[in-house]
Amino acid sequence: MSDPDRNRALSAGARRFDGRVAVVTGGTTGIGLAIVQRLHAEGAAVVFCGRRPDVGAEALATLDPAAPNPAEFVTADVTQRDEFEALHATAVDHHGRLDVLVNNAGNVVVGPLLKLKPEHWRRTIALNLDSAFDSCQLAIPHLLATLAAHPDAAPGSPHPRTAAIVNVASLDSVGADRGFAAYNAAKAGLVNFTRALALEFGPEGIRVNAVSPGAVETPLTAMTTGNPVARAAFEQAIPVRRYGQPAEIAAAVAFLAAEEASFVNGANLLVDGGVTAGTGHPDVLALFGMDR
Repeated sequence: MSDPDRNRALSAGARRFDGRVAVVTGGTTGIGLAIVQRLHAEGAAVVFCGRRPDVGAEALATLDPAAPNPAEFVTADVTQRDEFEALHATAVDHHGRLDVLVNNAGNVVVGPLLKLKPEHWRRTIALNLDSAFDSCQLAIPHLLATLAAHPDAAPGSPHPRTAAIVNVASLDSVGADRGFAAYNAAKAGLVNFTRALALEFGPEGIRVNAVSPGAVETPLTAMTTGNPVARAAFEQAIPVRRYGQPAEIAAAVAFLAAEEASFVNGANLLVDGGVTAGTGHPDVLALFGMDR
């Protein structure tokens, strides 16, 4: 099942974002595209960005053209603060509000620390962490303005309506991988940044959470998914014995962005197939031949 079909199946009958406006960074491929597809399938008007207009057009073509809620691609480099200003302004100017922000843009640099070029370290921090700071700082006034203009509670809910920020981090936010020093540092910083914003803006109605995917089959992970030996090693290390799919991460993001998660704030939701469920010790049952 393709990711667009999987997203439609997972969101069948759910329209949790009708009337809402969402911005998604890094929304043209992989997990970001799946998030755009999921939020759009559930009724959100979605404005998303990437650096390549041709890839943005391809992403738009995967969305339901008959949907009443619009989708729009904006060319933007998330390391440029002024381009973030244009992105968020586009959402508000075209749709009159902003309800959900998903910071997904990022990159991975792999290699030994002593061979890691300083510019690669700084680029990784800029894409994975600095961009979230700029995005949140520029978007939060729009989120607060929407809450002030639309304080009504969700249907059947006793509490005020909330706005949501979801930062896409990584399994590497809670543990390190060899050769991923810059990425480890950036994603760990992103999760603690998420917690700081949750404390500061939770009282004002903005919930801020993170989703931390494990190994997911995307263009970014082609180095392992496309190598049979590497793929088998990863799948053996994951208790469910497979890679995750982008639509499965999008489902977690959609939950945290939706009103049904209205009491979830400052969380880091691990979606990793069970990798972090263990201590890392050997399988004692297997070592000693004990039947289950």
